[in-house]
Formats: sequence, C-alpha cells, structure tokens
Amino acid sequence: MVKRVFLFLCLSLMTVTAMAANITARVDRDPVRLNESFKIIFEADDNINADPDFAPLEQDFDILSRSRSSNMQILNSEITQQTRWTLFVMAKRSGELNIPSIEIGSDHSPQISITVNAAGDSGAAAENMDMFLEVEAQPTSAYVQSQILYTIRFYRAVNLNSATMPEPTFSGGEVRVQQLGEDSSFETRRNGRRYVVIERNYALFPQQSGAITINPITLDAQVVNSRAGVFDPFGQNTSTRRLNSKRVKLDIKPIPTAMQNQPWLPAEDLRLSESWSQQSPEFVVGEPITRTLTLKADGLSAAQLPALPMPQGDGFKTYPDQPRLNDKRGSQGINGTRQEKIAIIPTRPGELTLPAIEIPWWNVNRQQREVAKLPARTVQVQPGVGGAQATSSITQPDTNTVTAETRAAPAGTTDQATPGIYLWLSLFFAAAWLTTSLAWVVSRRRTALLRGRPTTPGAKLCLGAVKKACERNDPHGTKRALLEWGAAFWPAAPPASLGDIGRRLDEDVQGEIESLNQTLYGSRQTGWRGDELWQSLKKASANHAKRDRSDNQVLLPLYP
Repeated sequence: MVKRVFLFLCLSLMTVTAMAANITARVDRDPVRLNESFKIIFEADDNINADPDFAPLEQDFDILSRSRSSNMQILNSEITQQTRWTLFVMAKRSGELNIPSIEIGSDHSPQISITVNAAGDSGAAAENMDMFLEVEAQPTSAYVQSQILYTIRFYRAVNLNSATMPEPTFSGGEVRVQQLGEDSSFETRRNGRRYVVIERNYALFPQQSGAITINPITLDAQVVNSRAGVFDPFGQNTSTRRLNSKRVKLDIKPIPTAMQNQPWLPAEDLRLSESWSQQSPEFVVGEPITRTLTLKADGLSAAQLPALPMPQGDGFKTYPDQPRLNDKRGSQGINGTRQEKIAIIPTRPGELTLPAIEIPWWNVNRQQREVAKLPARTVQVQPGVGGAQATSSITQPDTNTVTAETRAAPAGTTDQATPGIYLWLSLFFAAAWLTTSLAWVVSRRRTALLRGRPTTPGAKLCLGAVKKACERNDPHGTKRALLEWGAAFWPAAPPASLGDIGRRLDEDVQGEIESLNQTLYGSRQTGWRGDELWQSLKKASANHAKRDRSDNQVLLPLYP
C-alpha cells in the first residue's frame, strides 16, 4: 500500500513537470530600421497570472507600450490555454541586437536576436522614404530678443493612426517659444511621389546672445499597416515609427551700441499713430477729450512693447486708462499692438501744445536705429460755459499820422481842422464811456463768480443730491450732482467743469475732485469713496456762505 502511494506521488510530480509552461519569443519583422518600432511577442501555452519582468530589455530597447491577452479553447473535452504579452519597442542603436531571456513566472523565454539597420539619411534619400521631417529657421543670425521663424514640415505617404511631436528644445541659451496658429495641411509631390504635408510654425525669441542650437525634433507616428493581425482580424495593425530632424544652429548678436540705455525694440517695422474721440477734436476748458495712442510692431509681441510716454505740459491734465495688449499670430510671425487711451482735460483757455512723442527702435532688416514719432500738436482751447472772461482792448489813435495830416494842411484851412479835433475828442469820450461800462459789467460778473446763492432752495436740494451720490460711492452720479449744484450755487456764472468748482472753493475740494477725475477718466475705475469729498465740500460751501454773508454786511451801508 505504501509503495502504491509513493508511486502515485511520483507520477503526479512528473505530470506537473510535464505541464510546465512552454514559452516562446518572436518579433513581427526582421530586420528593422533604427527609429522604427517593432513588436516583440512572448507566448505561454498556459494561463500565467504573474507579471513578467521586462527590465532586461531596456538596455538596448525603448519600451513604447505593452499589453497582455489570454485565450482559452476547448476541443474534444481537452482544454488549452494561452497567454500572450505584446511589446512595442524601438532599438536604441543599430547592429545585431540580442533580445534577452525574460523570466515569466517560474519559466524563462528563449533569447533571440534581431538586425537593426541605420536610419535613412535626410535630404534626397529621405524623399524616397514613406515619412520624413524638414525643419527651417529664418534668419539663423539674429539679434537678441528679436523674432526667428522656425518651421517644421512632416511629409508622409502612408496612413497614420496618430502622431505626436513636442515643442522645440534648445541648447546654449534660453529661448521663448510661441506657436503661430494651428497646424496647416497640404499635398505636394517629391520625385513623382505624392505626400501629405503637415506644417507647424513657431516664433522664437532668444533671450541671450551667443551660439544657440535648436535640438532635433522627435516625432512618433503610429503607422497603419495593410494587414490585420491573426489574433485581431478586425482591428488595425499599427507600428510606431520615430523620426528625428536635423539640428539648427543660431548665431545671436547682442544689443548694438547705438541702442544702449534705450528701449530695445528689434522689429521689422514699428508704427505710432493717434486718434481722437471726436473726428475734429474741440478743446474746451474742463471738458475731457480722449486721445488714443497705438503702437504696432511687426516681429515683436505686445508684451515687449514699452509704455508710451505720457505727455506733460502747462495748461492740461492727463488721466491714462489701462493699456490694451493684443498679438496677431500668422505664418509670417507675431504682430504686437499696444493701445493706450488718455483723457486730456484743459485747465485754461488759449493756446495749448501737446509735446511730441518719440519711440526709438532697431530696424532688423536695415540694421539701423530708427524713430517712430508723433509731432507736437498745438490747439486752441475755448473757454468753458460760464468760464469766459470778458476782455477789451482800446486802440490808441496814431498821433504821428494826425500830426502829419495837420502839417500838410494849408494855412487857409484852419477852420477845417477844428472838426477833426472835435471828432477825435468825441471818439476819445466814447471809448472812455465804453471802457467804464465794460468794467462795470466785468465787476458785476466777478462779483457773481465770487458769491454764491447757497441759501436758495435749488442749491440746497442739489447739495443733498451730491451727498446721496457720495454716500453711494457713485463717481458718475457725483459728477452730475456737483455740476447741477454748481449751476444752482453760482446761477450768474455756472462752473463749466468739476475743476472749475474746485478752483472756486478750496484746496481740499480741489484734491478730492482731482481724485474723482482720476476715477472718471483714468485707469482706476473702481474703489472710489465719496465720503471725503462730501466732507470737504460741506465744509467749503459753509465757509463760502459765511464769507458771502460777511461781505454783504460790509457792502450794505455803501448802497442804502
């Protein structure tokens, strides 16, 4: 009995040994080219749950992807199982390479070999291939921070499932990269063969001078093969192929001496222009008018364009808005635009000169310094409504002419000279009367300007409207309420602008109105608070009313 049990155990062990998995290894084709993927297929005639260790393959091959599948078949009550591992790999070097034995469970795959040929050359030889890459950089010698156009063209004469290509990388220096739009696709013929071409364009901006190299571009493509696999007759049989472009060397020149200590703007073209909020701008004291300055550059991004000089001068105030930056990308590169809007408020009537604006830049095509310029502009500022001051001038008679005429008169015409004297005396007294009348009008007008009517019901109501607008922190509502209050407070000579109101009161009100103008016409569109303006205005209007009553008490006895 013991012998039978021992014999049974021996037979069982022999059966287990006989049932050990049989593992095979093969490739889908041999030979292959460098930078061309192929399959390594490991098969076991059993169901194996263990994960193989494929690390030994990584010495000579890049593992692109891997998959596992199992198959079970029952035939005449006999069960057969199969496990398969499929690896997409790419050789790291050319030559006769060994695919090492791989441990799978308790078994090992056999070692096999494959022949890897060198990759085809670019140029004319590449044009005879199914796929190849072309790269081009223009110009290869450029100034630091100037634009270089880099173009990649992928030619293919086969069907693809997918393709991936990273952005360019560089050696020798920092380069900023911006892709120019979407990829374009077209067809062409090379040596009588039709190719589909995918083109991608980049704008490169080197950030330092010296020698910089654009590293080879690597493209991985999933090529659709014509025959389907035995185990997947309904699927696509694909293979991965890798293409590498040539290196491109760049010579980056430093900033020229002529542009030292100036804004560095290396461009193909740069233009400065202006426009106004009115087609024919009219300048009036206290009324804002918007000037729009636009700087456009071919070959520079908007972020590279400097802030435009803010014109400063006597007789006006400026309130700049936030600049608008815009980039237009096309196959010819980047065109950057910087636009700035400035509200200009004249502070006095008469002649006003806006200074010239100059932007120096470097013309990369002509290799010279140039200047984009807006000339100085001289305009006439009209007085605001109620803000004009009457003026008069008296033309003195030309005494030399009169003397000459008197001398030229004959001796017998003495009686005729008398009417001439009376005529001049009449003109003199008429002019004196006109001057006195005009001075009286001006005096009444100035008195009206200096005196308000704070006690009128209209002024009180308007002052309440100012208070409510300030409490709401509403800058536009406060402006309207202030102008309405000013018209009611000075009915004989209403103020033409907010600045006119400030000048008639005190410095505190002027400062708060300046802050309000910054909010209305400048870049600060939010965050304005009206409580300080209201407190200053309330105090100033009360002081103005007291001063006005004091003046009336002094003047009343003079005019009983």
